[in-house]
Amino acid sequence: MRFSFFQSNKQSWGDLQARVSEILVYHLGSGKDFFVCFGNDKTPKQLRGFYRICDIIAPYMAESEGTFFDKDMVKQFVKQECNFCCLVKGRSITKSLVFADREKMTAMIKRLYELGEFYEAKDFKLTSAEKQSLVEYYEAKKE
Repeated sequence: MRFSFFQSNKQSWGDLQARVSEILVYHLGSGKDFFVCFGNDKTPKQLRGFYRICDIIAPYMAESEGTFFDKDMVKQFVKQECNFCCLVKGRSITKSLVFADREKMTAMIKRLYELGEFYEAKDFKLTSAEKQSLVEYYEAKKE
């Protein structure tokens, strides 16, 4: 699970801190080993919202399916569902998100929203800033 603390959006820090604390308490009580990682985000700005939603949905999928799911597995699942793949040596391989055009990215985000609704996830929609990053990115690609 990943939470982004943006300097430009300090008013959201309280809610994020509460969610981190809630998840930490859950894992501490589970009796299982786990780790916590802090770092800086090097993900391209236009993809941060997509990855954040994958992070949010992953534990819901894991709980529902009774198996391990992480954000990368959700990402792969959505890319396969939206046919964002290519054939390499007879095998279907998902493409990198940096190659997604506006239409494919929109389809994949819609699929994430459907998954979020299906699993009754909380706060899985793109923020205004994330939407704006996507719009700016794809507008710049047009030029």
